[in-house]
Amino acid sequence: MASAHDIMQRMKAVQAAREKAFEPLAQIMSHREELRRQLGETDAPYAEAFVAAEAAGWDAQELQSIGAEEPAQRPKGRSRGRRRAQKSTTPSPSGSAPTEATVPAQESASEAASAAAAETAN
Repeated sequence: MASAHDIMQRMKAVQAAREKAFEPLAQIMSHREELRRQLGETDAPYAEAFVAAEAAGWDAQELQSIGAEEPAQRPKGRSRGRRRAQKSTTPSPSGSAPTEATVPAQESASEAASAAAAETAN
């Protein structure tokens, strides 16, 4: 019968082989993450160049037909500052909340039939 020490040694040998097999995967995972980071750094300049090409007369379909992909996110425009209308947060002059337009009630089918019958009788 094998001792606990022998069993542990076999387990460690199997585990070491598994760890050795994982090393190339770990290196590739790290490399892929670095490439994703580098690609992410090109997103903003790419979007700006795409928009500049459109401003120069190219349309998105033409650019795509020659291999330029539409940017995932377009660059942000200039800040509008205070020119935008702001919603009022003060209560209405009457002190109550502003009322919404009401939708007139619709006749039921029986009311509509009664009204139609009354019109034909007249």
